[in-house]
Amino acid sequence: MKDIVLVIPEGETSAVAITGITMVFDVANMIAGSVFNVRVASHIEASEVHLGRYGVKIDAHLNDIEQTDLVIIPPLNRQQKQGVAQNRPLIEWLLKMKENRQTELGSVCTGAYFLAATGLLNNLEASSHWAWIDELKLMYPKVKWVPECIITDTDGLYTSGGTFSSFNLILYLVEKFVSKEVAIRISKELEIDYGRSSQLPFMIFQNQKNHTDQQILEVQGFMESNYDSSLKLDDLARRFGMSRRNLIRRFKAATGNTPRTYIQRLRIEEAKRMLESSGSNVSQAMFAVGYTDVNTFRDLFQRYTGFLPSQYRRRFGPRQGGLVAEQEKH
Repeated sequence: MKDIVLVIPEGETSAVAITGITMVFDVANMIAGSVFNVRVASHIEASEVHLGRYGVKIDAHLNDIEQTDLVIIPPLNRQQKQGVAQNRPLIEWLLKMKENRQTELGSVCTGAYFLAATGLLNNLEASSHWAWIDELKLMYPKVKWVPECIITDTDGLYTSGGTFSSFNLILYLVEKFVSKEVAIRISKELEIDYGRSSQLPFMIFQNQKNHTDQQILEVQGFMESNYDSSLKLDDLARRFGMSRRNLIRRFKAATGNTPRTYIQRLRIEEAKRMLESSGSNVSQAMFAVGYTDVNTFRDLFQRYTGFLPSQYRRRFGPRQGGLVAEQEKH
């Protein structure tokens, strides 16, 4: 039997992560017998923690746990930097459990802040919810953040994407520790999308303006207003009084992307919005965002979303008559 400790950090923690993770492990036990023992623990001195309108019973204080096989860290909903400062005892306990007691550690969504704060993720690939990756990169630059991944697994350290991606992580752990057959059975019973490995379809380009280079901010603003035009690097550099080389260097230092990649992502993000919310077909979206070559547009769209444009439109585009009517047709 695998002993699992689900820790609750101090701060505004997601109740759905706690209850959802526990439920998936409970279903695994119903299917395969008693294969997991799940305990909820905290460094907070309390018998119950209130997470919004929900109360969660605490089974143990962290200092009372001498040994466990796996610790899972759920997310904080907000104020992650403050949460790291508030939870130094938790971070020190995680480090001790991994280094002295060979316990495996896993994080869900922004739980990655705590795992990264231990230093154990340095020089390793790790993931979190795509919306927090830019801040995580600034706080923990030694970690190889891979926001496109739903799950990473390296040296007994697991990370996963957003809160509901915790279900994918638990299925992965069930398959690893029990069997693929049990993991598939759980996915069918709980209707979890088995084998999902990418966050790309859900990622929204956020324009990367969390920097202080005012001139590059002006370049970004110009790009956003003219993404559908032919934006050449030499023309941009002249407009803003820089050499081409200096523009590329400063732009990448400020945003993490080259100007070429930035304009590609702006265009694909607008194409996504068009395919999601309007009656535009793929060709109309392509021309509207400034592309004329079908192959180029298709390749870039798939690179940044994980789908071909037509696949993306079928999955996220407007439905005629709504979902129920669409199902009845089949």
